[in-house]
Amino acid sequence: MNKVCEVYLATDDEHGVELSLPVSQYEMMDAFEQLRTEPAENVYWQVDEFYHCDFLAPHLDERMSIFEFNALTDQLSKLGAWQETALAGLLQMQEQKNNGVITAQELLTLAYNTDCCQVLADVHTDEDLGKFYVKNGFREDLDALPDSVYALLDYAKIGKQMRESEAGAFTPHGYVVRTEELQPLPDYEPQRDINYMIRLTLMNHENEQRAAVLDLPSTEQRMQEVQKELDAPEWFDAQFTGCDAIAPQLNTLLTDVEDLPRINELAQALQELKASGQLTKFKAVVSATQCESLDDVFDRIEKLPQYCFETKIRDKDALVRDELEFVLGGKDADLIYKHLNCEAYAEDVLKQYGAEITPYGMVNRADFGPLHEPIPEQQQEQTQEPQMGM
Repeated sequence: MNKVCEVYLATDDEHGVELSLPVSQYEMMDAFEQLRTEPAENVYWQVDEFYHCDFLAPHLDERMSIFEFNALTDQLSKLGAWQETALAGLLQMQEQKNNGVITAQELLTLAYNTDCCQVLADVHTDEDLGKFYVKNGFREDLDALPDSVYALLDYAKIGKQMRESEAGAFTPHGYVVRTEELQPLPDYEPQRDINYMIRLTLMNHENEQRAAVLDLPSTEQRMQEVQKELDAPEWFDAQFTGCDAIAPQLNTLLTDVEDLPRINELAQALQELKASGQLTKFKAVVSATQCESLDDVFDRIEKLPQYCFETKIRDKDALVRDELEFVLGGKDADLIYKHLNCEAYAEDVLKQYGAEITPYGMVNRADFGPLHEPIPEQQQEQTQEPQMGM
């Protein structure tokens, strides 16, 4: 999926999330989980950088929801260079029609209608346009003129007449004219109910036309059906082209199609973690312990009870306040907090506990060992967590 822009999403001045749009629904839900708010609630967002279609920036309305904008960038990610030029032209046409105001729905509609346009990449002025139409026989009233007369024609005037009559527009990358009526915006659901734990998009690695979507966990029968859809007798005859996991950190780890049986097992494990309320803790542990392989992921699931997780501590200030309250409590904690070098104190506390703060909360090993080292097998039976200031 081609990324269109970088977005900063926030609910207050202290806590925010950076996203590279477009994102999947699970990635968006994960961002709201990090923000500790519901997707239905309003959040502040701003575009920090466009990779494509930066001409859209002046048209972004603050009333557009982040879900609408994500849907827009999803469509933009599918556009080729000439289609981006077509969209720039359509925007100019809509601006003139609406006196400069373009709604979120209109932006989406235009993005879906770039194929309704013709783009003349080498035409940048009225004179260029006039010459193009005359030389290519689009002005039949001028076809009968002798060759000697063409040099005397005012091509700029001809081009201007044509541009105004067909409501075309010049863009930095060429002239755009609409050749068909705009089609209505297709139905889309910015927030739909999803039940899969992992969705894989696959294709036959020798035939891009043979593609399929597999939602996990899945039955063996469904997996065989997907193999038939792909014309892939063996899984190594196919490849992943996309992954959408309920724990987005896993998306970059699930890349080997021959791991599909184990990935299906992982989806079942994720389903169990979700049912038991342990999914957020799992995501925090994966983020803190630098998982690099599928084996690492299964190891974290197996040893999840050996990690401590404090969801209320998501920054150093919260850590300092919590630790002081645990050690001193009451007015003494408030008094000392005012005179502390909070940054240095937080670093020392993190070092003491071997902990790391993730967007989901703070994580440390129950034995206070190094987070980035595997927990020894003999410690798996340990269930009692030591006392600490959290």
